[in-house]
Order: sequence, then structure tokens, then C-alpha cells
Amino acid sequence: MSQKTYLSMVAREDLDTAQYKILNVHDANGVKLRVAAGTGVLGVLDNKPKSGENATVVVAGLTRCFAGATITAGSFITVTASGTATAVASGQYILGKAITGCASGSNFQLLIQHNGYRG
Repeated sequence: MSQKTYLSMVAREDLDTAQYKILNVHDANGVKLRVAAGTGVLGVLDNKPKSGENATVVVAGLTRCFAGATITAGSFITVTASGTATAVASGQYILGKAITGCASGSNFQLLIQHNGYRG
């Protein structure tokens, strides 16, 4: 059984097509898609809210995540500028580890761990 930790935030933009993409805090209790590749993030969107609606964000545990590049199982994962997942490079923030692999544009299983920045 997989345990997840969720936060309930407010979508500060339409996120109805962004389910399983990576979000970050925008303002007090508000989230938007990540806009700076490789930097720290909050978690993965678990629902499909419009602007102003409740956004359920997975911040720890196992979740689906949308790949912006080919993902290999066991890879450490970071974020692209469009809020999708990619393998981490030196100096980038590690959101977690891929449990399964997939092709770009597909979903994979991500264990969110917030490992910090890769040296």
C-alpha cells in the first residue's frame, strides 16, 4: 500500500489540462506550473482544477507524473520549464525517483522524496 501526503492549495491559473504535472508555490496558498527548469518545487498535481479552484498536490509518496522526456526507472527526477518531469542533471533539484520508466508524453510512477539539489 502506498502512502501519499497531499496539500490542498488554490490554482492561480487554469490547470485543468495539467494533471500529473509538477507545481510550485506561487503565493499564499496558491500554486502554478513550475516555470524555471531544475529548481525547487512543491509536488505533483493530482486533480484538474480551473483557476481559483482547489488544487490537490501530492508532496510526498508514490504518484503518477507526466514525462517531458524519456524516463528510465531508477532515475532521479527534476522539472522542466513546462512542469513536466525529466532526469536530473548536476546542480538541479531532485523531486524524487522514477519507479517505472516511460516515453516522453506518458505517465510514470514517481516516488516524491524531495532529495535536495544534485551536486
